[in-house]
Amino acid sequence: MALVPSAASRAPLIAVAAFALAAAAASMAGRVGAHHERRRSHDELVRHTPAIGRAGYVGSAACAPCHPAAHATWAATYHRTMTQRAGPASVLAPFDGRVLDGPGGPHRPLRRGDEFWAELPDPEDKLARAASGLPMEHVPKVMRRVVMTTGAHHMQVYWVESPRDRRLHAFPSAWLTDEQKWVPVESTLLRPPQGDVVYTWNRACVPCHAVAGQPRVDDERVDTRVAELGIACESCHGPGRAHVDARRSPLARYALHLSSAPDPSIVHPARLDHRRSAELCGQCHGVARFADEEAWLARGDAYRPGEPLAHHRQLVRHPVREAQPWLDAVLDEDPEYLAGRMWSDGHVRVTGREYTALLETPCFQRGELSCLSCHQLHGADPDDQLAGSARGDGACTSCHVLPDIQAHTRHPAGSVSCYDCHMPRTTYGLLKAIRSHVIDSPDLAVTLVTGRPDACSLCHVDRPLGWTAGHLRAWYGQPEPELDGDQRTVAAAVLWAISGDAGQRALAADALGRGEVVGPDWRAPVLAHLLADPYDAVRQIAARGLRRLPSAAGVPIDPLAPADARADAAAEVLTRWRAAPRPAPDPARLVDAAGDHDVAALQALAARRDERPIDLKE
Repeated sequence: MALVPSAASRAPLIAVAAFALAAAAASMAGRVGAHHERRRSHDELVRHTPAIGRAGYVGSAACAPCHPAAHATWAATYHRTMTQRAGPASVLAPFDGRVLDGPGGPHRPLRRGDEFWAELPDPEDKLARAASGLPMEHVPKVMRRVVMTTGAHHMQVYWVESPRDRRLHAFPSAWLTDEQKWVPVESTLLRPPQGDVVYTWNRACVPCHAVAGQPRVDDERVDTRVAELGIACESCHGPGRAHVDARRSPLARYALHLSSAPDPSIVHPARLDHRRSAELCGQCHGVARFADEEAWLARGDAYRPGEPLAHHRQLVRHPVREAQPWLDAVLDEDPEYLAGRMWSDGHVRVTGREYTALLETPCFQRGELSCLSCHQLHGADPDDQLAGSARGDGACTSCHVLPDIQAHTRHPAGSVSCYDCHMPRTTYGLLKAIRSHVIDSPDLAVTLVTGRPDACSLCHVDRPLGWTAGHLRAWYGQPEPELDGDQRTVAAAVLWAISGDAGQRALAADALGRGEVVGPDWRAPVLAHLLADPYDAVRQIAARGLRRLPSAAGVPIDPLAPADARADAAAEVLTRWRAAPRPAPDPARLVDAAGDHDVAALQALAARRDERPIDLKE
């Protein structure tokens, strides 16, 4: 017969069941609450970042189903991560509550679950004070959510929300990815100390750091819209809606696969001629202004890949290269506009403007060199996106065939590349020197007129210009220019590092810090001297090179520390250097007859330092 449990035996079972039901209900309520919290957090993030979606555009996700390999290789690049909404997957810096300092006052990065926050002096209040000419004193602290990031390669900048609309203001500190440290945003730029500056994303950054950005900025409201954050498929291939709609049918896709004709609904950069192809990159990597500033602010850029870029931009070339009457008004408004971007002969001086440099290159002007001749946007190393053929001399020797390269270079085989002599590191940006994209040859007459370091001196950092002039005359028949005493006797890199302007000092510090240490080192005293440089960027470059030298091993070097701490670090480096084996006497290296650092010679050079303000516009 069936066994029926008694009431007494059923009671525990009922209690267990009730507890289980209560626990399940609590768990369900918790999950529902967490879901609502995530939804609220996401909605707030969306409300305070640029609105995404524009007519004619579909976004990179729509490209992935048909082009999985191309999508995957793009996703691995720093183009994709240029601009992202802030979240655990995109934020690289530790938001750990530490107090950071800088020109704008103390500020803190904090994390609340998956949200990132900042306690900082109110940027809106600062902008209002600046507009009214009021002092930046007693600015109230506010808590603002960090909603967007810029960069992921060398540094990352963070943008905080505005309570009013979609305008975005920079968190005062940036994260250096290589050094894994916070630094003031101001310290990442090569410019004189600016004091308290508030940077806003919606006007300065949107043209290049998002797809089809519309600033939509006016005096009352900012309602920025983009097709997609970051640099994505449609930045280079053009709006994709027509292409996607035309290829929805499998029959249409198969017919296109069988056809040899180009697809008119999308742009393939490699199928454009070298000028149009380069202009795709030039829309961001060039010195240019919008032809109609008001139209751009309201409706965004009208340029589409494949169109002539000059129809939509005023492409800036130096007056020594091309007369541009409209540039006069620009220079009336900003007399330093060209100086902040170019050397005096029109060579580009700052990174990110390689298209403008390419315009001045004979291989582009008279040949068919384009950005794609060397760079590969899909599948290359994300660090520089160089094609495999461009990692050696092949990019040059495929056209410039020489029967005996060593006879041309006058250097041992494998010791120097075409790039070293013809694309030296005379461009500045991101706290380092970068290769020029104007392809030319060393010419000391040009160096003396422009101040731009020559390729020979950036490699042979212990040789004076007199030595270089002699070799260029003997090897290539170049007339020797007139040089002063220091130029004939002091290493050019040392001369620029101590006496040059801030831009020259940065390039020289980078060059002095690059070479391998062979034998007793002589560079430590020169780089240690630069720890007192008035420009934060110069000090950081010098410190990076100094840390590679044996004399600085274990010395705590903080290039952004107060002056007395930097002086102590420099003195400790010099003490250790003097205790090590001495280099041979050499006035070019500022090493005296006793093998000691020639302090008097260095001080004499420092007294002639070029103090003209330098503000390089990266």
